Amino acid sequence: MSKQKINYIFMMLYQFFMVITPLLTTPYVVRVLGPEKIGEDAYANSFVQMFLVFVMLGIASYGKKVIASVDSQFQAESNRNDTKAHKKALKSEFGGVFGIQFIAMVTMLLLYLLLVTLFFEGSSVFYTYGFMIIAYGFDISWYFIARGELRKIMVRTILIRMVTISSIFLFVKSEEDLWLYVFMNCFLLLLGQVYIWFFLIRELGGFSVQKASLKKHLRPILILAVIPVSTMVYISVNRVVLGAVQGEVEVGYYNQAYKLYTIGLLFVQALSAVLMPRLVHYYEVGDREQFRSMLTFFFRYICASVLPVCLGVVAVSDALIHVFLGIDFMPVVPVIIVLILSLFLAAMSDLFGTQIMVIRGQNKAYAYSGIIGSAMSFGFNLYIVTVLASEGTALSFLVGNLVIVSIQIYFIRDLLHVKQMILIMMPYVTYSFIMMACIFAVPYVYSGPAFYTLVIQCFVGIGSYIALLLMRNDEILYYIIRSFRKKPSKDKRMEET
Repeated sequence: MSKQKINYIFMMLYQFFMVITPLLTTPYVVRVLGPEKIGEDAYANSFVQMFLVFVMLGIASYGKKVIASVDSQFQAESNRNDTKAHKKALKSEFGGVFGIQFIAMVTMLLLYLLLVTLFFEGSSVFYTYGFMIIAYGFDISWYFIARGELRKIMVRTILIRMVTISSIFLFVKSEEDLWLYVFMNCFLLLLGQVYIWFFLIRELGGFSVQKASLKKHLRPILILAVIPVSTMVYISVNRVVLGAVQGEVEVGYYNQAYKLYTIGLLFVQALSAVLMPRLVHYYEVGDREQFRSMLTFFFRYICASVLPVCLGVVAVSDALIHVFLGIDFMPVVPVIIVLILSLFLAAMSDLFGTQIMVIRGQNKAYAYSGIIGSAMSFGFNLYIVTVLASEGTALSFLVGNLVIVSIQIYFIRDLLHVKQMILIMMPYVTYSFIMMACIFAVPYVYSGPAFYTLVIQCFVGIGSYIALLLMRNDEILYYIIRSFRKKPSKDKRMEET
């Protein structure tokens, strides 16, 4: 099996363990803490997210590109044996990028603590979330992802997630344990970041932060920062507006739906993280044909995998919320239906923005898409939140994603034409709707407990969709099947070159 496929498997496992904690703990936590405390946690989390976005500043995407570019330069035959120069270049580039991340973390932490003291009466929950700002400030996963060294991240993630899950079940017993629940999530996340630093020090022997390096990376990072900062508007600020207008309980409903949405998004980002180093390499060496081929393949993969997930979740939403969150959270159903429809748009935005525009240096155009989309989302949310509450905030999220993707399609039209995308997309739209009809038919045949209904619907949905792909000899499905055979596949788009 190629290194590329192994890395993809590791990235899928990494993303799996990133979401396994809420999958296993949320049904327990929401029942122990209740809608009011869950809403309080969601409100505090929304507030801290506004500071986290200024900590990361789009550094994860930019840092992966910078480190991957260094490795690409030293993959050339003439530089392959110059390990000393390679390490020196990595230390210099890493130091410059991380230096900006560290400065941003210190600044945001001080500002956050000041505002919590002034406006939230020294709330223990808000103070505890300060550990999350520190944890994100020391997050260097982007370095190892760019180098394809995902095993190190996997070890860290498994250990921390196992401890987190165990701690929540052992110590969170009542509504008064909300601060403890927040502490375990944030502090253990910080420990995980510290753990991975040992690998970096052993690999590079340290790093240097020089003024010239900081200055070199500051401008492109600030340009790219427009995306996460503007995205914050239609994610975190919209939630704060929702809480101010409709109360913390509505924020709790929205937040639980958003958690389910992020589970699907993380699996999409797994392939994105693995593909980016190879795409950077193809672009750096001028292999535009292979670059375009991989992008087309990735778009087909998104259509084949994300569209059925979106429509499948819509079809099972009643049973899913009943089982996953409980009867008290049934108002989440319409919210998750609207949010999950945004998943396909978010996946396309990840491809068009991170995989195309950032690599091609279209940073300003990428920033414009985020600014305009966020402004539209924020304005729409102000108008509709008083009428539709959490459903309106979800709808504004959908509007923001739609505007962003539309603008990005315009700027990458030389690589992927709208007509070409529609032709690729339509078969999977058809298959997904047929699958959806099969899922809707289950309750008419079987009327049992919600859990068993959900399990049967999942099996029926997955089975019917795979059967349709097999009947149509789908390229993506047969590529996956070939990937698990012993003989190497003739399709080289996901192979090492």
